[in-house]
Amino acid sequence: MATVDDVIIIGGGPVGLFGLYHAHLRQLRARLIESMPELGGQVSALYPEKYIYDVGGFPKVTGRELIELLAEQSIKQNATVCLNEKVTGLEREGDAWRLTTNAGSHLGRAVVIAAGLGAFNPRKLGVPGEEEFAGRGVQYFVHQVAGLYGKRVLIVGGGDSAVDWANTLIPHAAVRLVHNLPKWQAHEEAVQQLHASDIPIGQPWELREIHGSGHVEAAVIGPCGSDAQETVPVDEILICIGFSTDLGPIKGWGLPIRGGQVQVDWGMKTPLDGVYAAGDVATYPGKTKLIALGFGEVGMAIDSAVRYLFPEQRITSKHSSDRGF
Repeated sequence: MATVDDVIIIGGGPVGLFGLYHAHLRQLRARLIESMPELGGQVSALYPEKYIYDVGGFPKVTGRELIELLAEQSIKQNATVCLNEKVTGLEREGDAWRLTTNAGSHLGRAVVIAAGLGAFNPRKLGVPGEEEFAGRGVQYFVHQVAGLYGKRVLIVGGGDSAVDWANTLIPHAAVRLVHNLPKWQAHEEAVQQLHASDIPIGQPWELREIHGSGHVEAAVIGPCGSDAQETVPVDEILICIGFSTDLGPIKGWGLPIRGGQVQVDWGMKTPLDGVYAAGDVATYPGKTKLIALGFGEVGMAIDSAVRYLFPEQRITSKHSSDRGF
């Protein structure tokens, strides 16, 4: 007879891992399914060596360190972790849910979707030379930050990723930044730290062309709305203008989707009995995308699952999953 888990968590990023810990706390038989060959989700894929500043108890922690600590905290004896499995289907089977993956299927009485933003691809500028030098000086995320040390690095963007990378690299590289909007999209403290440095900042400026011979050697930049431009020597170009995302198969599961996210109530419940969502994949009025808030959301989701699975038990947490959408 196939094993039926109490709860199956889809997604092995920070939120999914903390959900696994909370499931252990609630003494649930839990299974975590991650589509990538390693834990960490988008944190491991996009910024394993970038510092994260908004997790309680850590003045700063790299993405890789955070995932390692969460894995140590979360993977307990009654938990099963399945890597390199992409969930493709969700259907009701008796009093459980069957999750179909590229490697088989799993049964769970409750499901918590913690799939982050879903499948993601970096947004591109479409400027001459960008495609030619992709992987040869043009990067969209950093796997080995030490590879940028001592280099001339041009960063493009004005959001949290661009500004955080600039602040991280300033002590180690010759950094220059261009942002094509008059306002920043990054947190104010990070922007203040950036302006306290002496790096050249072009705003609103844009990257127009990329040149080199086998590898990036120069970039043409200039102020937006002007024909003025200059060619600057660079070794690496880090383009941080966001990612396009796609929930993939999740869109076909009969869940309410708003703005590319699954709509939930304040107990992280979806309209499907026993199915919950937490972290970046979930949305509700007033939603803010922070890892720290995702931790709280997945804790609420697990507690709501306990109410669903064991209605006779009393849960001492103060939140309620009975509120409407």
